[in-house]
Amino acid sequence: MNKIGTIVVSVFKSKDRSTTSFEVKPDNENVEQVSYVIEDTLKMF
Repeated sequence: MNKIGTIVVSVFKSKDRSTTSFEVKPDNENVEQVSYVIEDTLKMF
């Protein structure tokens, strides 16, 4: 298999720890569709 890209997921927590947010960054458009799936899944939590 050949690597086609990287997706970085950053997780943030509010100061009072009541909310969590995520940032999903694909490094190229070859993996952009996969990053959308990850982002949609994380939004469910």
